[in-house]
Amino acid sequence: MKLSLCTISFRHHLISLKQVVEWAAQRGFSGIELWGVHAINLRDRPGYDLDWLRSQGLCVPMLSDYLPVQGDRQAVMDKTVDLCRLAQSWGASKLRTFAGNQASQEVSVEDRRDWTLRMRELCNIAEGHGVKLVVELHPHTLADTRESTRQLIEEINHPALRLNFDVLHVWESGADPFEVIGEFEPLVAHMHLKNVRSRSFLQEFLPGNVYRPAATAPAW
Repeated sequence: MKLSLCTISFRHHLISLKQVVEWAAQRGFSGIELWGVHAINLRDRPGYDLDWLRSQGLCVPMLSDYLPVQGDRQAVMDKTVDLCRLAQSWGASKLRTFAGNQASQEVSVEDRRDWTLRMRELCNIAEGHGVKLVVELHPHTLADTRESTRQLIEEINHPALRLNFDVLHVWESGADPFEVIGEFEPLVAHMHLKNVRSRSFLQEFLPGNVYRPAATAPAW
């Protein structure tokens, strides 16, 4: 198994990418999963590029971000193109996103249709850049249960669609991770592993907390 370290884990810390990369390289990691915000901020930083990362024996398997399924269509399309180009510049073949920000059981039939149509458009853009759009199995999204994830795959129905199998969140949903990965294995392109000692810390991973600069920091 190739292990990568995700820079979003350090969003609460004043740690440079250089420090993260050196730490990961010394401990046998094979890659750095770049948060989209970090990739954007590094765009104009000379010396911080794919060649530098490769010199450390590392790669970028995936950029991780959040692409809205609502709001201004052109803005989302432009953001997706930009992130796909950044993924290309880092040699990443995958772009991670969430399937919305609302629990599947709370989404109306009309909204679900609109969201999945939007995600199919995003898949088209990703495919045009040689990138897979990787949807994370995550609470409060259209991929928050086994059944809804299965439906989502059928609704999007696109060859560029892949899944990020987050073991913690599948367990959190009440499903058996072994059974779920057995069903979706052909589309699983990436996995997220987390070490959490109590369910009381699960709120740390809500999208609204993960992507908020002033969010609470994990204390595991």
